[in-house]
Amino acid sequence: MEREHLSESTAGNAAPRMGTITCSCGTVTLTLPNAVPKFRCGCCCTDCLQRAYLGCKGHPPEAIGNLEEPIDLLYVDSQLMKPDPEALAKLEVFKLNKPDEANVNLRATCCGSVLCTENEAFHVPHTMATFNNLRPFLACDFAEVPASRLYVWTSHWPVEKAKALAAREAASRGEALPQIFNVMEALTEAPIAAIAEALKIEASPKPEGSISFAELCESLETMIEHGYYVESRAHVAHEAT
Repeated sequence: MEREHLSESTAGNAAPRMGTITCSCGTVTLTLPNAVPKFRCGCCCTDCLQRAYLGCKGHPPEAIGNLEEPIDLLYVDSQLMKPDPEALAKLEVFKLNKPDEANVNLRATCCGSVLCTENEAFHVPHTMATFNNLRPFLACDFAEVPASRLYVWTSHWPVEKAKALAAREAASRGEALPQIFNVMEALTEAPIAAIAEALKIEASPKPEGSISFAELCESLETMIEHGYYVESRAHVAHEAT
């Protein structure tokens, strides 16, 4: 399967465009050989919101904290240039709340920015996700960023918040993006199937000096993060309404 968005061509011996993910204090930058995201969507799940609270030290952007805007996920190759020893010493791997949590997360210890995440059930081995709307707590720089296609896990939002999101989109874009209430119940449906296909695209290129997200994490100890912010779980959601 060809990539929907092809990398920028290079002329002569010009270096290829790379993508970067940089922590809030600028001390740690992850450099990715492929600067073109595979897919983009908004995620309403409590785990993504929790990662935003953790990475933003309890103060995510106002629209995210008020559940007016989901976490803007960029799905990118899980291939990155190996960090230098100084940056590597400032990286930490964690899982939320329990050892068998599906998502493996990477953050910078210098300022606490959560840099990216990889779901061991769905992303492995070619893809990870990063967070595109957490400035100034995280800065992503990628080429040819695609338009968002849909919103997932709206089951974690109050009904009125999901309806308000659709209304704002309809007013600004002419139509609202599809909302997937429960991803696990929609795995064979067109929008989620499209994501699944994109995640299967093998990471490319893999230049000398690059490693996979999994290889990077294997070199670091995984901790269990229990530091939940109550605010990130306070609005959950349809089951209680």
